[in-house]
Amino acid sequence: MRTTAFASLLVSLVALSGIGPATASENGQILYRLHCSGCHGLQGGAATVGRIPALAGNVGTFMKSAESRTFLTQAPGIMNSGLNDKDVATLMNWLVPTLAKESLTEPFRPYSVEEIAHSRANRPPDFFVARRKVAEDLRTQGYELPEY
Repeated sequence: MRTTAFASLLVSLVALSGIGPATASENGQILYRLHCSGCHGLQGGAATVGRIPALAGNVGTFMKSAESRTFLTQAPGIMNSGLNDKDVATLMNWLVPTLAKESLTEPFRPYSVEEIAHSRANRPPDFFVARRKVAEDLRTQGYELPEY
């Protein structure tokens, strides 16, 4: 009941605001605001409580290898968000170029729905162990991820 009421309120607010159909980029931003900003804030920040890493200025580093690129999409907040593969791809294709800043040094290759489906099907059994491995692999290539 509460979800239906919230959805109705959201639709009403959008209708009253005069906002028309969103583009894919705008959908990514909307998905970020609805599913990510509660922990990362609107600017992609970090939080010590809950071990929330900063996205802003860091997500581009994950584009340096296929393993780290896949790992980024396997974050619990993404995989447990309830978003389908298409929405996760839309979210990531907005999030990475928008929040990466100088950490994205090569042209961004957008995520495909198939890539997200593969990522979801191959989630690591222990996310924190996987993150340490990805961070170490990136470190050997000369890239640093902040501790969290």
